[in-house]
Amino acid sequence: MEVIAVGTAAIDVVHEVAAYPAEDTKARSLATYKCRGGNAASALVVCSQLGGRCRWLSTSTDPEKDSDAAFIHADLAAFNVDCSLAVIEKEGSMPVSYILASRETGSRTIVHSRTIAELTCEAFAAQIERYLKEIREDVDAPVWFHFEGRNMETVRNMMLHIRENAPQAKISVEIEFPRYPWTLAKTLASLADYVFMSKDYLRDNIHILSAKDFFDGIQAQRWDEDWSEWVKAFICPWGAEGVHYLDMTTSTTHHIPTAQLDQVVESNGAGDSFIGATLAGLSRGDVPLHLVLKTACEVATVKCSQHGFKLPVDKLLRWKQDLHLSKAKAGISYSKDINQGCNNQIIFVTASSISPSHVVSSEVEQELERVQHATLPDTDVFIVPLLPAILEDNDGDIIVPRRQANKRRKSTRSEPAPARMSGVPREHANRGTDTTFVLQARSRTTWDTAGTQLWRAAFLLAEYMYSTSETLFGQTVLELGCGIGFASIVASRLSRCVYATDSDKDALVLTRRNVEHNLHGDVRPRLLDWDDKSLISIAKDASAAQFDWISTDQAELENLTIIIASDVFYDDILTLKFLRALRRLMLKYNRAKAYVTTERRSVFSAAAMQVVSLGYDTFQENICLHDPSTCHTYVTDNQVRCRTCIAGSSNQAGNDEDMLRFVVQEVQTSEIPQRFKYDRLSTLMLWNIDAVVVPIR
Repeated sequence: MEVIAVGTAAIDVVHEVAAYPAEDTKARSLATYKCRGGNAASALVVCSQLGGRCRWLSTSTDPEKDSDAAFIHADLAAFNVDCSLAVIEKEGSMPVSYILASRETGSRTIVHSRTIAELTCEAFAAQIERYLKEIREDVDAPVWFHFEGRNMETVRNMMLHIRENAPQAKISVEIEFPRYPWTLAKTLASLADYVFMSKDYLRDNIHILSAKDFFDGIQAQRWDEDWSEWVKAFICPWGAEGVHYLDMTTSTTHHIPTAQLDQVVESNGAGDSFIGATLAGLSRGDVPLHLVLKTACEVATVKCSQHGFKLPVDKLLRWKQDLHLSKAKAGISYSKDINQGCNNQIIFVTASSISPSHVVSSEVEQELERVQHATLPDTDVFIVPLLPAILEDNDGDIIVPRRQANKRRKSTRSEPAPARMSGVPREHANRGTDTTFVLQARSRTTWDTAGTQLWRAAFLLAEYMYSTSETLFGQTVLELGCGIGFASIVASRLSRCVYATDSDKDALVLTRRNVEHNLHGDVRPRLLDWDDKSLISIAKDASAAQFDWISTDQAELENLTIIIASDVFYDDILTLKFLRALRRLMLKYNRAKAYVTTERRSVFSAAAMQVVSLGYDTFQENICLHDPSTCHTYVTDNQVRCRTCIAGSSNQAGNDEDMLRFVVQEVQTSEIPQRFKYDRLSTLMLWNIDAVVVPIR
């Protein structure tokens, strides 16, 4: 069926900057260009590419007299979007949006200027009558109307007109703009077949903080509204959680997680792409809703990785094939996805969510040599060679080693001999050597057990420790979230003692096995729960469990100077738990500093719609950025008072964890020699956490 979108088309004037400028400052534009924008117009461009037959309906100046209007009409025509329903206004000019796009984050700030009259209900009715009587080729063919929901009073009258004059038509509407009350918005929703509900609207207007609460309210008739006549589904983009939807035909709720991005290029238009792809699928009439929304999330994610709205040809063909699947042809794979949600609960990515779509696999395993399957379920054995350090001369040229009789080339950096190295027979196929690690890791896990896999950030952390080996010599080290124990094994080769801690006993079992199969120093696997405020509890029973803390640990930890962690920033809630645990350790052991590596993962967040970096953004919010020379007074080696942080805190006199601030230095990864064979992405990052900010006592 044809899709008619009622809403904005505009001129976008884009300025690309390296990073957002501060208020009342100047910044140089790295690139400036003009393009076609507007929510409805952008959605139609995407919908058309995915096979939709699209028309745009709104006000416009005369394209024969206004160059901006001509630019917009020509751009839409290039994507086969028909503009013949546009209402030509004699006064005003085409709307303009001024966009500041940050190359650093891929996000954007928009200032919109509305310079043309809004579409009236009378003009809308006249164009619809003309369409139904004169333009539509098949008088019995159904039509799909999509409304931005920008002017709710007018849009409500337009929707009523459609229901009265084209009852066979399908309607979708966006409930997004917070200036309109819920008493009005819910009447719009009740007239639509599909409702796109904004997370921010629900939060700000009716104080709903989760999709589940909203869906419960709908099903319990909390707002005294009859949803049964028209509404087929409520679609709720919900930030980093992904997209939730309530299928009114089955009274079931479902969840589609966000997709991962390697790099964010441009987030502007991601939400329009999501809606456009959804319209392309739904307007076919027989494509499963779950499949439509999964495809729409993929389209929006890809949009964030490129400039403009022209979809990549290779992915476009697959998406069009997906959206051409009827419910009958979708078959078993569709049934599996839907059956995960037929319990009237929202599906979250947890240990109980065993759907293949919720299983994660570490891409780094594709770069390693898998030698055999281990005895543990879903566990493989990998060979990880340690590459020789690349040496450079004073001019920055690589020194190529050559055989020389009776001479030994000296390294520019000496690495201390590992302490108490275990004697492991090198001829044994399953034993590591001084230049090879043999590691057991799981190849597939759910998110909550992802630590039993091997991730790129662990390689970067290991390489950093090799490059700064003199700082670890003779030190006591503690790893938070050790996973399979790879970084702890490396640290043990360079330090005096390492505590490999994790809250997952399965991970600690793998750590112990990997320690046994590799040359190592003193590695002590221990249970440590980030939620436990005491963190380290010495077992009173002499026959303590294998991973419990024992009395001799307490004295050893008094010498703790280095805390390490890798890939702990992948979820906002867990990141806060990690930071609180790190704060407690740094307060208790006042010489301890931390090395933390992570892979910044950008995901499509469908709230307004934008891109977020889970965990990473939360960490950035808790960094003290104030000038050390004027704001900082050190209390101990790793504790500092920041007068600006303290002045802005509501807990100036207490020792409250609400003051979660750290003094951090980012390390340039390009300066760290690569010692392992893996793809060192530009999204891999490393920080030295030098101090924690403390309140006035």
